[in-house]
Amino acid sequence: MTILLFANLTRGSLGSLVKRGFEQGGHHVIAIPPENVPRDGAASDSRVHVPRLAANCSPKPELVVLVENDPRFRFFPEGLLEVPIPTAFWAVDNHLNYRWHKEYSWQFDVTFFAQKDYIRAAHRYGATNIHWLPLAADAEYHRIEPNPGKYAVSFVGNISAGRRKFFDSIDRDIPLNIASGVYEEEMAHILAESKIGLNVSLREDLNMRFFEVLASGALLVTQKIEAGVSELFQDGVHFVIHNLTNVSSVLKYYLENESQRAEIAARGRELCLSRHTYKHRCEELIRVALSNADFLESRRKRVPSYRPDIAQALVFAHPTFKMRKESRKYYRRAMRKSRVGTSLYLTKYFASYLKEAAQKRFKKTIW
Repeated sequence: MTILLFANLTRGSLGSLVKRGFEQGGHHVIAIPPENVPRDGAASDSRVHVPRLAANCSPKPELVVLVENDPRFRFFPEGLLEVPIPTAFWAVDNHLNYRWHKEYSWQFDVTFFAQKDYIRAAHRYGATNIHWLPLAADAEYHRIEPNPGKYAVSFVGNISAGRRKFFDSIDRDIPLNIASGVYEEEMAHILAESKIGLNVSLREDLNMRFFEVLASGALLVTQKIEAGVSELFQDGVHFVIHNLTNVSSVLKYYLENESQRAEIAARGRELCLSRHTYKHRCEELIRVALSNADFLESRRKRVPSYRPDIAQALVFAHPTFKMRKESRKYYRRAMRKSRVGTSLYLTKYFASYLKEAAQKRFKKTIW
């Protein structure tokens, strides 16, 4: 299958991993990264016209996939509703960007959320084309055999003030290796040489590090994360939970009980590499995206509606993007189609926003 992929392909990005996942499945990928799109203004990336681009590709693509990019790119290809082949969007940071993710889903035949907690809310909101597709590990990066011992406990990731405070709370007699700005093979080597890989997510999200530590063969010690984790792995069998305050005692226990640590780590690695790689995720994405043979008929019913237009206007107006000119364009289109419908939709949107803001206050955040 030939796939037209819109994604950031910089080192360590999800887009680069998804591209590899498709290729590992034997698919041909035509990749369009935002950094290759000429920019003569704040929002010029949105002028990439998908139907025209797809028509000029050789071989012809059979599926269009957009992976969530760094918001600074403002990468919103145009004409998605006009593409004569299935389209899919993989939205990853739902714990941060749910507000615009659920709106952007209107532009696609199918949308995938990496964070399961937000799917039920999106369905209640009316975005019923959303499915769960969690993050994963790259089998090629983690093909090296575990060789723990060089490091006792490692954390690979960005360091923020909140995380620094958390690390400072760990007992000083526990050797802690912190590596930032490390990606791909280098990240995999550090984790493979660690007895324990420590995870701290931002807002109780099921992040990339969760799967990367598992795949490396280090014991994953992570704070409790709901987000569908229990459907994929089992605490005490494949990984171990800390509650942010007892992390020192958990780390000491498993550093002192090597056989138990090694057994859990081995089970976690085996399960992760056998079911939770990007090749597996890409296969699932294709399966779901191609499962609706009537996608064109379903899309034709959406096109005349005001809903895709007002939803796109709200995406562009989001504080992350501030694409006001583009937002006004789609807002006017929505109002021309249905002034009453557009007004009611805006009421629903702001009610959802207030509810979301209230719920976020109860999410544990580590910055």
